[in-house]
Amino acid sequence: MRAVDVSVSLGGRRVVDGVDLRVDPGEVVALVGPNGAGKSSLLAALAGDLAFAGRIEIGERPLGDWRPVELARRRAVLPQKAALSFPFTVGEVVRMGRAPWHGRPESADDEDAVVEAMRQTETTGFAARPFPALSGGEQARVALARVLAQRTPVLLLDEPTAALDLRHQELVLRTVRERSVAGAAVVVVLHDLGLAAAYADRVYVLAAGRVRAEGPPREIFTAELLGDVYQHEVDVFDHPRTGAPMVVPRR
Repeated sequence: MRAVDVSVSLGGRRVVDGVDLRVDPGEVVALVGPNGAGKSSLLAALAGDLAFAGRIEIGERPLGDWRPVELARRRAVLPQKAALSFPFTVGEVVRMGRAPWHGRPESADDEDAVVEAMRQTETTGFAARPFPALSGGEQARVALARVLAQRTPVLLLDEPTAALDLRHQELVLRTVRERSVAGAAVVVVLHDLGLAAAYADRVYVLAAGRVRAEGPPREIFTAELLGDVYQHEVDVFDHPRTGAPMVVPRR
């Protein structure tokens, strides 16, 4: 996926301003930045769910040239919040991810895709429970399972770890990393800079709708840049075991 000079305006205000971005197969790209930086708006534009100026391509083909069902076979989208108006069971919600493949040879893999996605997200144990009866964290994992069951080459995930405990945050990001190793291109919005440093190949740091820096976390996560972007002083140091950069706010 590639974005060139992409801008988004909402309510008369430009919330994404001239962003260039790319994500290749086998790569996890994280979007980080403070609240209101434009991360979710940029992701929605990449998904084709929000009007934008500029150019976005999937597989060197303009986003607008894809029919909706074709697009659903190329990219899966996890929004910030998952809401349902009817009491579908968890299993039914996850199976919704297979809808784009109905009537195609790939539909023969429906059951395997659902079972694997629920195993990866540890949601198998409550497959028969109504989705609205789950906790917020459980709903978030089911929503991710639906996206994984879709089995698309591009994954667009908006804060997939926001409602999760420590263990399940790591579970989700490991699963995302596994999908990228298998060849998927992943763009993920994250607030936790430690998770971004540990799991992303490259990071885009956004502020006020613009890209302030882009590159591997080890290269661009500096105390000076992050302190300026977040308007709060931080310390950045290497993890003693993994060497990944750690970001700690000064208190």
